[in-house]
Amino acid sequence: MDSLYSMPKTLYLQPPDEYNNPELYIQFQEKLALFKNDIKSSISNNKFDSYYKFGDGDYNFLNKIPEGSAKPGKRALKKSYEKLNHKPFLDGYIQNNKFACLITYDNLNKFKKMFNIMPDYPSEVIYGLIANKWLLRNLSTKIGLIGAKPKINLIKELMEFEEYKNYLGLEKFNDYITIDQNFACDNLEKTKKNIKKQLIKSTSEVYLVGIGHVKSGLLHELKNYKKATYLDIGVGIDALAGVVNIYRPYFGLWQNYRIKNKFNYKKIDILINNFGSLGNVKVIK
Repeated sequence: MDSLYSMPKTLYLQPPDEYNNPELYIQFQEKLALFKNDIKSSISNNKFDSYYKFGDGDYNFLNKIPEGSAKPGKRALKKSYEKLNHKPFLDGYIQNNKFACLITYDNLNKFKKMFNIMPDYPSEVIYGLIANKWLLRNLSTKIGLIGAKPKINLIKELMEFEEYKNYLGLEKFNDYITIDQNFACDNLEKTKKNIKKQLIKSTSEVYLVGIGHVKSGLLHELKNYKKATYLDIGVGIDALAGVVNIYRPYFGLWQNYRIKNKFNYKKIDILINNFGSLGNVKVIK
């Protein structure tokens, strides 16, 4: 991988060949610096921005292509697309404030088809700043999490251990907001009511969000429930839960922590599929 795309204290295992080309995205380091300033400014100046991270799974979901995570019965939805009220998702995703996308040609082309503009930032900078923990250590003392209930509960338990808090460089997460792990898109209004009920009682200044495809109908509305900045970190939530695929972009050095004999990991939807690894898992006794 060309050094242009490197980020401190991260490793991208087996990146696509495109990343060997410095012409792929010559603004990478500039955008990395801009993103850092932008997200900090959003919080400190009470801009209440929502950052939407677009990927090929989102493209499939928004275009009703039943593949991967967008396949009915797989993860995001159980209903067929014919029975799903798709309009709130199509109306919603474009209403976020800032947008990110992976810089591969395929992902950028899909982004342009959906938005007719270039993304504000590469998704790689979000992954990298979770992987090297910059986002955890530089945003705010009041960071909340929003994600699938089993993963959020797992993070809460991990944060009971000083060893894990030291690893993250974070004393605590301020709020833990949960949604259903599977099929949250089937009843969007129910999901909205559930998350609104939790958010109005919360006090965080920024929320790191990993909620799958339901974000297209939900992410832009969260600031109406609770004034804050919302950053879509995707599988970054899996990393915090100690279950991230280390072959995901920039997570090659991530240490997945596991709680011995305390948590039922069978409840967790681990996004490994046929390619990937949890690496050398660190067990907390």
